[in-house]
Amino acid sequence: MSSTLLRQWAMLRMIPRHPRKITVSQLRHGLEEQGYETTVRTIQRDLQALSGQGFALVADDRSRPHGWQWARDAKILDVPGMEPQTALAFKLAQQFLAPLMAPATLHALEPYFRQAGEVLKVTPGSVRRWPRKVRTVTRGQSLIPPKGDPEVLRVVYEALFQDRQFETRYRRRKDNLEKEYVVNPLGLVFRDGVIYLICTLFDYADIMQMVLHRMTDATPLETPVRRPRGFDLDSYLNDGGLDFRLGEEISVCLDVHRDTAHHLGETPLSRDQRMSAPDAEGWVTVRATVPDTSQLRWWILGLGARIRVRTPKRLRTEIRDALREAAALYPD
Repeated sequence: MSSTLLRQWAMLRMIPRHPRKITVSQLRHGLEEQGYETTVRTIQRDLQALSGQGFALVADDRSRPHGWQWARDAKILDVPGMEPQTALAFKLAQQFLAPLMAPATLHALEPYFRQAGEVLKVTPGSVRRWPRKVRTVTRGQSLIPPKGDPEVLRVVYEALFQDRQFETRYRRRKDNLEKEYVVNPLGLVFRDGVIYLICTLFDYADIMQMVLHRMTDATPLETPVRRPRGFDLDSYLNDGGLDFRLGEEISVCLDVHRDTAHHLGETPLSRDQRMSAPDAEGWVTVRATVPDTSQLRWWILGLGARIRVRTPKRLRTEIRDALREAAALYPD
């Protein structure tokens, strides 16, 4: 399909019915937003040609600004096809959101993904190039995501989508043994390439986490999910559910180096975070109330010599001992 035809279709969609009208300059601006670089003269030539080929287009020059409109009695049919900006949205959804969609949803959208790809192939300019200009990355060490069984993933997604239980064989991390479970899926969380299933098992109410790549088999069941009363995925995550919470919130006092302090000034540890001015050596004191999690400890240890814990004393001791053990692995 030629880019000229796509451009003309896009232009026809923008033309209103009598008595409203649209100027050639407005048409040019709208086409440029969709990735079609053109000229006023080309648009005028297209409009004249289309109006002479059976399209009920009328040039209204009775008052300024002059414009174009569909005739009052025009029988306007929906022009087939997909606009470039719509095609771009489908392409980005396929690129970044596909893992978040249920298989049934992906299957239903597949024709639109294919059509979007065809439209972008012949769309000139910046719209076509946009998917090559945007990426998402993690702040931590880049790791190769584990691969899960596609059939297992399908069963899990469908069970979550339909609020049904499923049965699975799961390889436990602590002993690497497989065990069968009846699972109540409650939500999926994607973190650093790993898919976590938030769930309960059998008739228990305890919230669990299972990683999908450790499931070696999955069978759908017809029984409905047993959902714990009051469970909410956002609340679970906000309470540190995926951060291996070790206790209640704690008030921390940290000394951080100037460059780290600049980062925390833009992305605070908490809403109540307070920061001092840098001292003569470039250290900034940061106070905040944060969840007591393993993630907090990994973050502090990852900053190495750019941070030191003042309080609480228990956390300070843990970090000190961990650093001493690490240093012992590197004898002179």
